[in-house]
Amino acid sequence: MYDENLIDESLEACRDLDIVREGTTATGLFDGLHELNEAKSSHSWEKVLDEIDIDSIKQDIIQTAFEPGAETQNIVINTKSTGSKRKIFLHNVFIAASCIIAAFFLSMFINAKIAHQTTIEGGSMEPVLKNNDSVIIQKLSYYWEDPGRYDIIVFPISDRDEDGKRIYYIKRIIGLPGEIVQIIDGSVYINGKKLDDDIYSDEKIEDPGIAESPVQLEEDEYFVLGDNRNMSTDSRFTYVGMVKRKDIEGEAFCCIWPFSRIRKI
Repeated sequence: MYDENLIDESLEACRDLDIVREGTTATGLFDGLHELNEAKSSHSWEKVLDEIDIDSIKQDIIQTAFEPGAETQNIVINTKSTGSKRKIFLHNVFIAASCIIAAFFLSMFINAKIAHQTTIEGGSMEPVLKNNDSVIIQKLSYYWEDPGRYDIIVFPISDRDEDGKRIYYIKRIIGLPGEIVQIIDGSVYINGKKLDDDIYSDEKIEDPGIAESPVQLEEDEYFVLGDNRNMSTDSRFTYVGMVKRKDIEGEAFCCIWPFSRIRKI
């Protein structure tokens, strides 16, 4: 079954190379086999490999893998990996929290200083604004210019609701600071002249209120009316009165709800 000459020569070569001994490593064994192959080039590797103790090589590889320091190195690597993941996680949490906080304060700043949303209650501004319309009130333009005639503004009144919160009205500016406003025969007069370019209401005012007599506006006061003149509580009545410049919250900019009424005001 075996070539006796080949076996004798291989064993002799191994003894000469001193590779068959206790503690021989797999690397040493393969180096010895390489030398054996060069010395006996006429031999085939298949026959030479028949003489290799595979179990011994496996045991040698296992011992090498678990040499002192190998297991420790793996533990160190795993520890470093865990620490790195923890740092990445904490970094991501910090970034996310910072973004949320920044967004919160930014939204508060925009709501207080630039623009905010409000919902219309009642029909005093029909047909321009109807009950339950959602409107954006912008404040930015009034930082560098004063409100103008026919602007639709939001302002608080002196009364408060059941929860103690301020009540806000939305009306259109008719009289400007320093002007004299009067309602005669259902029409508005400014400084004694009829306001002919008021295109926002063509109905005759039935109740002139305090404007039945001339009303002199102070340098920081505005006279406001609702577009639905006979269904509006406005500057004609002491309940509302004149609107101070400092009390104007902003100007109605656009309607955003319902979808069928989305438009710039």
